[in-house]
Amino acid sequence: MDDSARAITVGSIAGIQIGNVGDNGTYGYAASKAAVHHLTKHLAVELAPRGILVNAIAPGFFITKMAKGLVELSGGEKAWAERSPNRRLGRPEDIAGFVVWLCSRAAAHCNGTVVPIDGGAHLVGKL
Repeated sequence: MDDSARAITVGSIAGIQIGNVGDNGTYGYAASKAAVHHLTKHLAVELAPRGILVNAIAPGFFITKMAKGLVELSGGEKAWAERSPNRRLGRPEDIAGFVVWLCSRAAAHCNGTVVPIDGGAHLVGKL
């Protein structure tokens, strides 16, 4: 039985791909999320010998208080959902289920990973 502790950091898809540029650029946000992903990898190497596995999730576009205004100004939820290969936006249970899996025995050999939770949107360009 694996009894490793788990640490899960929360970055963003913005830390994996180029986000908004120009007048609505999110340079600081994207850089801070990329830093979270890199920190996760360093901590994974440092803490694994102590029995602590460290992984990151990188959520894509989820309707949140922060994102709601942007969605309304740029076409609405349906338009944003159509940009994703699976044709929908993220739901809270998408993140919750993956975090539960990362904390389970099924993920006992995952360490230092950064996992996008975005329906594949990072594969086809920015949301």
